[in-house]
Amino acid sequence: MKRSFYYTLVGLVALFIVAPLFMLMKEGITLLPDAIFLKEVQFAIGLSLKTSIISTVICLVLSSPIAFFLYQSRFKYWLMPFLYLPLALPHIVSGVALLLFFGHMGIGSFLEKHLNLSFVFTQQGIILAQTFVNLPFAIKLLTVGLENLNTQQLFVARTLGASRLQCFYHVTLPLLKSTIISTIVLTWSRALGEFGAVIMVAGATSMKTEILPTSIMLNLSTGDLDLAMSIAVILMMISLTCSLIFEWLLRSKHAQNS
Repeated sequence: MKRSFYYTLVGLVALFIVAPLFMLMKEGITLLPDAIFLKEVQFAIGLSLKTSIISTVICLVLSSPIAFFLYQSRFKYWLMPFLYLPLALPHIVSGVALLLFFGHMGIGSFLEKHLNLSFVFTQQGIILAQTFVNLPFAIKLLTVGLENLNTQQLFVARTLGASRLQCFYHVTLPLLKSTIISTIVLTWSRALGEFGAVIMVAGATSMKTEILPTSIMLNLSTGDLDLAMSIAVILMMISLTCSLIFEWLLRSKHAQNS
């Protein structure tokens, strides 16, 4: 009785998740070959890939030392709520905060005058928004990975005379390999699909700040539902690939530990 209930529940939940996505795939895939050759779509794909890769690299570079600091710091339980706050906020709220701070009401005028750097309605704004919403996520993943490390191996390495730097490169990094790769894949996937913060900071100017999520919105607003569905299918296929890679990495990690 219990087993049949669980099977039914799992089947209903799977249907609830898969059925709408399958319908989207079914409707959008027919026009996919034509959509890929449109300049607008090619621009959106290229800009999405460029900005998401750059923001992912920034997130990884910044999150690694911060996660290591939190792992060792006794103040981490006071710092974490502030660092993780963007995770609990709607992304459009994060976008409004970025727009105020990096706009002319905040430091935007100073950056533009002295550094010739502008984030509002520019491609740099896309990278800024993606980094802001994904950096806390990357920090959290790496911090959890550090907390789950086998500290006995680190202790043995230290007792055998290895320095902290040697322990980091020869023990810590290999142990964190799966965590780092998973962080890269998931952060990049989230950056690729970011919409709320991006549209508030960078807007949705066609062929200028148009990435895949904003391209879907632009085509929906002009009534081109078919093209919007095709672009959604492209984004979904990229996200599905990332999910499959992530699951494969998890299975590989469990197989190594068993």
